[in-house]
Amino acid sequence: MSHIPAPHMKDLCIRHGRKLLAVLSLLLSPAMLKAQQAAFTYDVTPVNQCSPVSVTFHNTSTGTPLSLVWDFGNGRSSREPDPVVHFDTPGPVTVTLTAWYAGSTSSVSQSLTIYPGPVVDFTVNNRYACGAYTATFTDLTPGGVERTWDFGDGTPPVTTSAATVQHQYTGIDTFDVSLTVTNANGCAQTLRKEGFILLAAPEITVSNTGLQGCIPFDASFSAGVATINNDPVAAYAWTFGDSHTGNTALPAITHQYTATGSYDVTLSVTTQQGCTATRTFPQMVSTGTPPQQVTFTATRTDDCAGTSTRLLASAVNADHYRWDFGDGTTQEGTAYDINHIFRAGGNVTIQMAAGSNGCYTNAPAVNLTNLGPVADFTFQRRCDNKMAFDFTNISTGSPDDTYEWDFDDGSPLSNSIHPQHIYTTGGTYTVRLTVRNAAQQCVSTLFKTIQVFTADFHTGVGTICRSSQVPYGVVHVPNTLVDTYDWRFGDGSVLATTEEDILKTVHNTGVYTDMLIIRYKDPAYCPDTIIKQNHLTVIAPEAGLTVSGNACEGQPVTFEDISIPSPNIPLTEWHWDLGNGVRTSGQEPAPAVYPTSGVYPVKLVVTDARNCVDSTTIQITVRPTPVMHAVTPQEKICEGNSVTLQGISNAAVQWQPFYQISCLNCDNPVVSPLIDTAYIATAVNTHGCMVSDTVRINVVPEVHLTVSADTAICSGMNAQLRAYGAAAYSWTPADATIIGANTALPVVTPTANTTYTVSASNDAACPGATAQIDVEVKPVPTVNAGADQVVTVGSVVQLSPVYSSDVVSLEWKPATYLDCATCAETFATPRQSMDYALEVTNDQGCKRTDVLNIKLVCDESVVFFPNAFSPNGDGMNDIFYPRGKGIRTVKSLRIYNRLGQEVFRRENFNVEDMSMAWDGSFKGNKLAADVYIYMVELLCDSNETFHLKGNVTLLR
Repeated sequence: MSHIPAPHMKDLCIRHGRKLLAVLSLLLSPAMLKAQQAAFTYDVTPVNQCSPVSVTFHNTSTGTPLSLVWDFGNGRSSREPDPVVHFDTPGPVTVTLTAWYAGSTSSVSQSLTIYPGPVVDFTVNNRYACGAYTATFTDLTPGGVERTWDFGDGTPPVTTSAATVQHQYTGIDTFDVSLTVTNANGCAQTLRKEGFILLAAPEITVSNTGLQGCIPFDASFSAGVATINNDPVAAYAWTFGDSHTGNTALPAITHQYTATGSYDVTLSVTTQQGCTATRTFPQMVSTGTPPQQVTFTATRTDDCAGTSTRLLASAVNADHYRWDFGDGTTQEGTAYDINHIFRAGGNVTIQMAAGSNGCYTNAPAVNLTNLGPVADFTFQRRCDNKMAFDFTNISTGSPDDTYEWDFDDGSPLSNSIHPQHIYTTGGTYTVRLTVRNAAQQCVSTLFKTIQVFTADFHTGVGTICRSSQVPYGVVHVPNTLVDTYDWRFGDGSVLATTEEDILKTVHNTGVYTDMLIIRYKDPAYCPDTIIKQNHLTVIAPEAGLTVSGNACEGQPVTFEDISIPSPNIPLTEWHWDLGNGVRTSGQEPAPAVYPTSGVYPVKLVVTDARNCVDSTTIQITVRPTPVMHAVTPQEKICEGNSVTLQGISNAAVQWQPFYQISCLNCDNPVVSPLIDTAYIATAVNTHGCMVSDTVRINVVPEVHLTVSADTAICSGMNAQLRAYGAAAYSWTPADATIIGANTALPVVTPTANTTYTVSASNDAACPGATAQIDVEVKPVPTVNAGADQVVTVGSVVQLSPVYSSDVVSLEWKPATYLDCATCAETFATPRQSMDYALEVTNDQGCKRTDVLNIKLVCDESVVFFPNAFSPNGDGMNDIFYPRGKGIRTVKSLRIYNRLGQEVFRRENFNVEDMSMAWDGSFKGNKLAADVYIYMVELLCDSNETFHLKGNVTLLR
């Protein structure tokens, strides 16, 4: 239910500037606050609200709350508008939303029930059967209303409301059965029982196969039957393969075979539960008649032991032979012509039996005498020197026998009875002992293979990462000799194995000493013990992380890597799982934000330059963050006024700075700053979580208006007015005579004496100020400099202006080419076109200017050339050159004869310059009297260029 505040009073202060005009007390009723109420809705996934469940809450509060605080009833909270919360534990929860407004708070709660899922279990009338059968399943789940069965045999699932269901199994196999139960709340759970139904026929074995003998032959059979669920066998039915059968309740039976042959025996069994099975044993029984005329002969080249003896059997109707050689050895098979070597001297009796389909007849025995020595020896590998061997001669013979040893390593032969020998190189050697008896002329030789080696093992690595597999390998050891490898590892573990290569995982860092004891099948090889001191170094970084400060909801949480690397092996990778769905890399992750309070797992995985890895996970508790809103009824006040701030929070509030504030630890301090000030309200709850909000009070300063002094201007001129000490200005009259009427620096052009008034303010809501500036307008003189003139270059122009009687001074500008710049009448001799401005000043100091233009033109009239000259030296008209005025320069003068030949040239000289004249000669020679053509290019003072062409007569 939302909390509606009771009616309460609010004071409204009405001021003008710093003056308090009135205080109105207003009664705020519940109806006025009704628009500020907390409200929310939620969506559930899955929709049946079964645990575990994810719920999305939506804020629908009216108005615009300053802040929202959710309490989810499970120890978690949030300040997000639409948080998503997971509920893992079934049961009722109360979710409360508190909306904070500027003048009140409103809370609303809703109850939410998280329903538990069913605890599923089921049974069956019989889990075991030997063939197709109908199983009856019973659901044992409390509160189930709907059940879906999957019987595991490929048939479609069955959905039913009944607690009991039947299903027909047809195949021999093992079946997994699954049951999904839905309870009244719509919550569903599934239970799967693997191998729950087993359908298998009895398995039959017999203990005595391969029976054979002579007819009549009594064969004894004994059966073994394995059944599921220990179902006893009720009946045994035998088929003996000779058209006879036998039935019994016991597993053993005897049957007599009267005819020769090989027989398949079949046994069928029936259990007490009706299960049956049949198995046939092919050629289990063989019967025959005794072979006839059974004999054998023994022949050899001499009687020395060790000589091959040929044994040749003879029999009628025989297919198999058994030999007993009288020296402790036997042989059996279909071969009737064989060879045998006797390894000992003395008398032996040889026996042979010939068989037919398992029925045997013994032949008369044959006696033999074996003469001379029989070589034999043993060896023992020394334990103190694994390359050394002691040989013991156990040959049989007489004292006058001689011995010869060959150790197969290129060393000299030995004639010792019991020699010792040290090998220098490991390997496989065949040792030969030859025994000779000269009197009997018998020689016996025996070869034995020995293995010479120095056992060792290696790991292939000297340094390895923790939790890595170390490859241990035994080297130089013939694996066929080995009985066991007995490992004693440096971490305290042991291993006995027959494998020469193993992999072992080492879980702890450190320096390890490992030991291997190798035990051999042949006692001639004493055990090897190999110890490797400090041969394996296991390294790993130690992952570590810490949290800086408190972890508060909605606020950045900073994590710091405090992992410790292995010595001299730097860390290269950091992988973080911050528990809030963010996964990132790097040594220092960006601060994480947790929108909801609660416990979060944070994991760090570090990898070093050797690719060694370690990880650590810590649980951080994210605490609720308090609400904090700093509110002011007005963000702007006039200088000298005050305002009451409001700190809206659910925790203790502290204000700063300590400047023009009534209290620091209260919710509603009064502040009266003289300058713009930002007041910060900080709330800290019991968890140490802190949040701040800032309210800025802008102070409108008092206006201190200053304006420029009164001024005077000449008519038609303008003046700039100036105002200082305020933010906004307004000038009157705001007519056409003023530009910038709303600025501090307007420009005015009054036509008559005018008083301008400025109104200045720093804010429309605060008092302003006014000031005035008088502007006097003075008359200006009149002047006419004269009409514009067009004259030829080199002319003298008289300037005669007309002006008003109040003029007290005048000045021509510029003074270039003028006789007098301050005279009313003056003469100008311009060498270029000119604009002359005449500025006159009256007795009021006002000025006026008029401009006169003089334009220069250039033509033939400004230059003179004579049409004849006589260079006779009489000083009269002896040379030819240009004369004139207004000519800046003669750019070129060329003279040609009648044939067009150039006879004279001068360039870039002044007019009237006789030094540049033509004297009537060409290349130092006087030219004949004639008419010559001249061409001249001139540049006038007006900067104009013109060309002139003419004739001149040279007289002699």
